[in-house]
Amino acid sequence: MEHVLLSGGAAQGPADRLSEELRLLKSSSGLTYARISERTHYAKSSWERWVNGKQFPPRDAVERIAAVCQADERRLLELWTLAESCRTTAAAPGAVGCSGAPGEGGAASPDRRQMALWSLTVLALALTAGLARSVVQGRELRRGTLPGGIPGGALPGGIPGGALPGGIPGGGV
Repeated sequence: MEHVLLSGGAAQGPADRLSEELRLLKSSSGLTYARISERTHYAKSSWERWVNGKQFPPRDAVERIAAVCQADERRLLELWTLAESCRTTAAAPGAVGCSGAPGEGGAASPDRRQMALWSLTVLALALTAGLARSVVQGRELRRGTLPGGIPGGALPGGIPGGALPGGIPGGGV
């Protein structure tokens, strides 16, 4: 018996509609999360997150639940593809097929992408500054001066490199 996708698209965006379809499939099949997990080889906790819209499911999981519940796989995958494209593209608000709601799409939303980009920029600047400082310190050491302009010969004992007699830093003969 093939289950028909029942929703009328009352949810806001494609990701919401997909989770609604998954919820309806689970409900109409009469299967528990444990049974779905056994038949699809995905954890029941994952199914709970996907069905309740807490996380976006992988394509393979949608294919597997369609097969297990004997649903219209083609239509379910079309909805998954639409939801995925809305999640992963920086679509302008009001784009065709996307709700345009701020933050739509979970981890791939434009706000989170922008925050990640800024974080990477700050990290790159910090690494560049650290590298530049290391290069400058390396040049100072090769010229015989230490950071801060201290000449290399001005260390304890007046011996280049700062070793005292006996070769022990700060020690005696």
